[in-house]
Amino acid sequence: MQIEVTPEELRYIVRCGAALSQNVPEKSLPTYCGFDKQQIVDFSARMRDELDKAGLDL
Repeated sequence: MQIEVTPEELRYIVRCGAALSQNVPEKSLPTYCGFDKQQIVDFSARMRDELDKAGLDL
């Protein structure tokens, strides 16, 4: 699947993923969002890489 998002939307996704992993108890993450903490960290890192490749700051 491919989607297009604006830089602002991508920042939102990355920031919310990081915030979620810090503010929801780790054992509740899979129930709350379907990802465990490591999956959130990995996904956020991938999205940060995309911002970096585009020359955009988080």
